[in-house]
Amino acid sequence: MIRINLLPHHLRPIKRTPVPYIAVALAGVLAVLYIAFSFMSTQVLIMNMNAELAGHEKELEEKRAIIEESNELERTKVALADKISTIQEIASNRIVWSRQLFNLSRLKPDNFWYSEVIESTKSYPIQEPVLDPKTGKQKINEQTKKPEVKTINVPRPILRVSGFVVSSPDGRSDVSPLTDALTTDPEFTTMFIMEPPSFSDAEFEGFPVKKFSLEFQISPEGEAIP
Repeated sequence: MIRINLLPHHLRPIKRTPVPYIAVALAGVLAVLYIAFSFMSTQVLIMNMNAELAGHEKELEEKRAIIEESNELERTKVALADKISTIQEIASNRIVWSRQLFNLSRLKPDNFWYSEVIESTKSYPIQEPVLDPKTGKQKINEQTKKPEVKTINVPRPILRVSGFVVSSPDGRSDVSPLTDALTTDPEFTTMFIMEPPSFSDAEFEGFPVKKFSLEFQISPEGEAIP
C-alpha cells in the first residue's frame, strides 16, 4: 500500500534521530567513570599517605626510646663531666697541703690567728641547656626564640679558713690586711680564689676580737669558675 502524507510541510511531525541522546548518555557515562576513577585514585593516594604516616609514626615511636636514652646519656655526660672536672682539679694540682698551710701562716699578720682550716664542698649554680625530648637538641623558647637553659647546683671543692683578729699596735682590728695578702700573693692565688669574706665582733677569753670566716674556691692556675 502506498501512503501519501497530504499535510503541509510545516505541519508534518519531525522525525528525531536518537544520536544526540546516545551522545549525551555516553558523555554522562564517561563523566561518571571519570569521577569514579578520580575518587578511587584519591582514595588510593590517601591510603598510601596514611600508610606512610603510620610508618613514620611507628619509626618515631621506635626511636623515641633511643632519643630518651640519648638525652639521659647527655645529662649524665654533663654531670660526669663536672665531677671529672672537679676530680681533675684536685688530682692535677696535687695540692700539697703542708705548703698551703705554710702559705697561710706566712701571709698571716701577727695580730691574726686561725681557729679552723678545712677543705669542704659547696654548691654553686650553673646554667645547663634544656634538651628537646623529640630532637635531643637544645630547646628553643617559642616566645623569646632563644635557647632555653636551666639552673642546677653543682658541688665544688672549697677551702674554709676561720679565725680571729685583735687590735694591731695602731689600733686597727679589721680583716683587710689578711684578705689583701691572700688575694695578692702570686703563689696562693694560683690555687685559691677568695669569695666575699664574713666577719663579726666577738669576745675571746674576755678580750674584744673580730671573728672572720674566709672561703676560697679551689681552682687550677687561678682559672675563673663558672
